[in-house]
Amino acid sequence: MQSPELSIIIVSWNVWEHLAACLNALPAAAAGVSYEVIVIDNASEDETVHRLQQRFPHVRLWVNDHNLWYTAAANQGLAMAKGRMAMLLNPDVLPHPGSILTLVQYANTHPEAGLLGPRIMHITGKDDLRTGREFPTPWSEMVEWSGIVHWFPLSWLLQHYRLGYDRTRTSAVPLLSGACLLFPAHLPPTLRQLNPAFVMYSEDIDLCRRVWQAGLQCVLVAEAEMTHIGGASSSQRPEMTAYLAIISMNRYFLEWEGERIARLHRLLIGFIAFFKSLIFCLTRLMGYQTHGRCQMYRQLLIWAFFHHDDSLAQIENLFASSMALSPHGFSPNQSL
Repeated sequence: MQSPELSIIIVSWNVWEHLAACLNALPAAAAGVSYEVIVIDNASEDETVHRLQQRFPHVRLWVNDHNLWYTAAANQGLAMAKGRMAMLLNPDVLPHPGSILTLVQYANTHPEAGLLGPRIMHITGKDDLRTGREFPTPWSEMVEWSGIVHWFPLSWLLQHYRLGYDRTRTSAVPLLSGACLLFPAHLPPTLRQLNPAFVMYSEDIDLCRRVWQAGLQCVLVAEAEMTHIGGASSSQRPEMTAYLAIISMNRYFLEWEGERIARLHRLLIGFIAFFKSLIFCLTRLMGYQTHGRCQMYRQLLIWAFFHHDDSLAQIENLFASSMALSPHGFSPNQSL
């Protein structure tokens, strides 16, 4: 049997409805492309596996016996891929008709492109500003997590970082969103996998940095549009995943910018956490349901000023109670 042109890899954890919608959108999005679909399930408890086998028997399915989180599961799928090209696609992304074909065609005719991504839209129709932006800095992360960006979305504070690129025009950009990444056939094997040092979050930033370091480009293909709902998995354990997003970003700074920049990032985040912990721990004492945020800010303070163990095992222990909290918290893409 001839190998497909493209392997589409989707990591899933308790997001059946989103996953089904994504899979239903693929035939129109990839019309004209020979492709396989690989779903790596991270021990879902919502009958994803049974439903997937019943409704989408053509999907290649690998079921982990526990949640490996994103990067390890994505690398499992990349290792299983038989296609000339590979695509990492979030289960809460809806590819528009022709979008995947457009990405594949661009990759076939542009050898300078080492990594490709679509124009990603929110469900509201607005551009997702996480694709087509500059590499982060401690300042941009503090602004992002402080909430200033939500109060003043067009503020000069983020003008260059998030708004410096025209997402309606195909162009090389520093960063692409990990919601959808296409690995072209000519990409070296060392770049056709995610860095396992990033358990979840910032793995896409690290990958883009490595692609540029190799002399290739990250290209936003504006004609390929997709809608990203966002937060389908992270909202199930909001406090833990928000904490994980912060320490993953710090790991990025440590690896690419050095200890001084990583320390500055920790201190800035600690400054925010100090004031937020006062607010949410006080409101908890007043009877409001803010236990999860109060707990997270306290742990952030410890992490920022004492830099305790940030291994995955330690993080899971810190937030062992988060599964009992309300899932309607905040996601890592929102402010602290």
